[in-house]
Amino acid sequence: MGLEVGWYLRFARTDRIEALVCPKGVPQVRHEMHSHPGWSLEVEERGDHALTRMTRLKPVYAGEDAPASGKE
Repeated sequence: MGLEVGWYLRFARTDRIEALVCPKGVPQVRHEMHSHPGWSLEVEERGDHALTRMTRLKPVYAGEDAPASGKE
């Protein structure tokens, strides 16, 4: 399996990354999260795939790339 989630987490110029992966890939994404404690992970089942959403715990970027504040 060729997931390169670690590269995206390490070099991202955004506060949120979304990836659609096969269900068998979710454990590999969770494993990468242990190497990058500054990110949180949400997994949402989407039919025969899973949407993984990784969000910085402390946002670095503002604007469109910033995670929603929850105050709307």
